[in-house]
Amino acid sequence: MRRFLIKLCETATRSQSDMRDVATRICREYLSGAWKNISSEEIQVKRMSGGLSNFLYYVSLPNNDSNTIEDNTISTKRTRKDSYHNIMEPTKVLLRIYGQSHGENALENMLTESVVFALLSERQLGPKLHGIFPGGRIEQYIPARSLTTAELSDRQISAKIAEKMGQIHSLHIPVSKEADWIFNTINRWLNNVDTIMSDIKNNNNKDTKIQELQKRLSEVDLRKEANWIRKVAETEAYPVMFCHNDLQEGNILFRQNNFVPTDLVETLDEQLHNLEDDLSPMLISCPKNKIDKSEGGTKQDVLNGNSRKRSLNDADIDINEIIANDSPEKKEPELMIIDFEYCAYNYRAFDMANHFLEWTYDYTNNEFPYFHHRPHCYPNDEQIDNFIVSYLKSVNGTNEMPSLEEKKQLLEEIALFTLASHLFWCIWAVVNIHQDIEFGYWEYADIRLNEYFKAKAKYLEEKPNTGEISDIASRRK
Repeated sequence: MRRFLIKLCETATRSQSDMRDVATRICREYLSGAWKNISSEEIQVKRMSGGLSNFLYYVSLPNNDSNTIEDNTISTKRTRKDSYHNIMEPTKVLLRIYGQSHGENALENMLTESVVFALLSERQLGPKLHGIFPGGRIEQYIPARSLTTAELSDRQISAKIAEKMGQIHSLHIPVSKEADWIFNTINRWLNNVDTIMSDIKNNNNKDTKIQELQKRLSEVDLRKEANWIRKVAETEAYPVMFCHNDLQEGNILFRQNNFVPTDLVETLDEQLHNLEDDLSPMLISCPKNKIDKSEGGTKQDVLNGNSRKRSLNDADIDINEIIANDSPEKKEPELMIIDFEYCAYNYRAFDMANHFLEWTYDYTNNEFPYFHHRPHCYPNDEQIDNFIVSYLKSVNGTNEMPSLEEKKQLLEEIALFTLASHLFWCIWAVVNIHQDIEFGYWEYADIRLNEYFKAKAKYLEEKPNTGEISDIASRRK
């Protein structure tokens, strides 16, 4: 089995025919019905856009409108039905093969993520789980696409995301419930940061940007910053719940139905004359603000959602189809949360603060550094309030309006964990600089570090007493 796992990892970067053989073997062993007799020449395999630690493949049985498959041996039709569990077999699946994992907690994290995925599958909060094998799993293929950054700010979509977040936070998962995941992860990553910085120094890297960031990072005691946030959180006894910890647009699938993003359609109607090939990403990424055409991009860049952090991006969105289908019979948006790679019990406000910050990072930039940073797209007070109301209604299991005290409490928590999000992803970027995926990791780390200190200065202005918990004046060595 170990050899099979090694072959999987190697095959993930091999030829299409090799991948067909591996996909056929996996599906034959873990699925039933027609999958048992299918040959590698008959199945369809397509590489999907993958995340940083997984390879994703779309695998399907041959197309057949009758939903049956011809048996070439006896010329009879075989019904696609699982004879063992009386469940209709899937005709399309998503094959996820884990990439190379590092660190002392890699295996533990992989097992935890698999358990969580299975539980969420049973509770219909995530894709169905069709099978788990050494080195990966078989998931339900969902005919959907990832949200765009712009759609995070749509009123109805935002409310639905808040509702989903509340449902996730209400789960009881059989994993450690201590609120130390984020800080343990940061400290573990920081060990790698020290090694990376040492290697850069020894190699005498000539890149001035890298040298500048190295100098800045060496002047900041990142562990001390993380410990300060931890002490503040523990002093205030902020609520801990089961969190997704990476609820950005690439991890939210939008299932196509009659729903039309209201804010997006309004913006498109106002800017219809700009809906040509030279449409600026700014038009959609931040519809309530001035368009900045200096950033370039095309309509397709925006709508296809070519994210550096996405895990699945199947269906493209057609702008003309959106406008044409703006019928009075709109449905609510159907969303599904995916990729629980970072899931763990954590302070609830981290999920919310992190999500709001993702409104300002657009990963559809096709040129280096492969993301846009738009801090002016951060949600306004009204948008934040609407999200909090929907979230609290979901968590409380009621349609009654939450109290002002409840909302005020959450806003206080979000302010602190905005710092935690910036610090977390800054360090994440540094430890991932050697990834094969092309992305401006140094640039991303630099921006998150800058935003961290801006947010911290604002936080200390509003809550100066928290400065007594740590020697803020010596945060830089």
